[in-house]
Amino acid sequence: MRKIGLRLVAVAIVLALAACSGDDESGAIGNPKKGSADIAQKASVTLKFFTALPDRTNGAGKVEQDLIDAYMAENPNVKIEVETLQDEPYKSKIKIYAATNALPDIMQTWGQPSFIKSLIDNDLLLELNPASFMESEFVPGSTEGFSKDGKLYGLPRSTDFLVIYYNRRIFADSGVQVPRTMEELKAAIKTFRNHRINPIAVNGMDLWTLPIWFEYEQQRQSGDFGKMDEALDRRIRFTDGNFLAAAEGMQQLAAMGAFADGYLNADYGAARNLFGQGQAAMYLMGNWESGLATDGNFSEDFRRNVGAFPYPASGKGKNTDTALWFGGGYSISKTSKYPDEAIAFLKYFFSPDHWAKLEWESGAGMPASSFEMTGKETKLQQQLVAILRAVTSSSGTPILDEGTPEWKDAIMNLHSQLLTGQLTPVQFAEALDSAAERTNKP
Repeated sequence: MRKIGLRLVAVAIVLALAACSGDDESGAIGNPKKGSADIAQKASVTLKFFTALPDRTNGAGKVEQDLIDAYMAENPNVKIEVETLQDEPYKSKIKIYAATNALPDIMQTWGQPSFIKSLIDNDLLLELNPASFMESEFVPGSTEGFSKDGKLYGLPRSTDFLVIYYNRRIFADSGVQVPRTMEELKAAIKTFRNHRINPIAVNGMDLWTLPIWFEYEQQRQSGDFGKMDEALDRRIRFTDGNFLAAAEGMQQLAAMGAFADGYLNADYGAARNLFGQGQAAMYLMGNWESGLATDGNFSEDFRRNVGAFPYPASGKGKNTDTALWFGGGYSISKTSKYPDEAIAFLKYFFSPDHWAKLEWESGAGMPASSFEMTGKETKLQQQLVAILRAVTSSSGTPILDEGTPEWKDAIMNLHSQLLTGQLTPVQFAEALDSAAERTNKP
């Protein structure tokens, strides 16, 4: 499940230069139509594009929209209709589209079993020709989650890892140093609470952040991210000591007020805005939020003072052990009326001077394909690169995405119950183990 050597792959992203190779004419297996570009120039085409990047004015959503607009300007016969939703509502609607045989031509997918497996198994995605995208130089291993039995069904967009963002001004005004250990983090949390400041903004309503946080807690107990996979695969049990200790740690953080007030009612946008508006000292989120340093919706003082640090060390886990994986990407519906045109757009989107270059330069995240450092990176980007370069071990695909959709729902909801005190750590571990057992039944 988890990819050995992911650290080296991730570091290579920072250092690699984009290059060009490959000259095939068709991007789909079984659709060897030549002259796709000529067809696109002659025919009037409308492509439906569904994405989980709803903010089209900042960050990755803006880069995505800019490339769509540029493509339509260069290909005036092609109209791309964009539909957007946040992650979790998006995933729910994709299920509806799939069930009604109405998938959009191009859709965001995640190379994780809980999302893409059913789409592939039900023969809903177009098989892609890897040779068509050679010039994009996808990082080795980044397409594995989008593949099955050697066949490619999607293309990865980003390399993701979870960090803690912080507001330097709030830290300085409160006399708090950047925590390197969990004990230092807990001390900082107490200080912020004493100053009536929300310690950590979390999108608790979305729930997906919480199991990844749990992975960090477990790894800090055992020194091994792989224990999560071992338990899910039933080689060990979620009732083992390191999982219980991690559950206790999560519950202790909640009890001491580590999470911002009302965090279980805060979705992605609410948590981000709470932090960006200076109402929380920290924010647990992925490196894709490097655009916080340039987001015009927030004050200049905030943009100048936003920083990031790795999840603190504790027990057997170092702060260089990082929850890191390859993020979302794109797939094409097998029933698209315009497969060649959809492929032509993705080839344009992932060409070296487009997505990878613009995502990085805009501060929207780190691509899953090669790109060049510019020397003009923001301080926040520089910190994120430093965190990536220091990685000594990584998690791979988050555990919530390693199983069935039912497993994902179970692990997310159990974390909510743990943090609200509805479950004790022992009850949480037992329920999690039962969910894993159900997931592994044929």
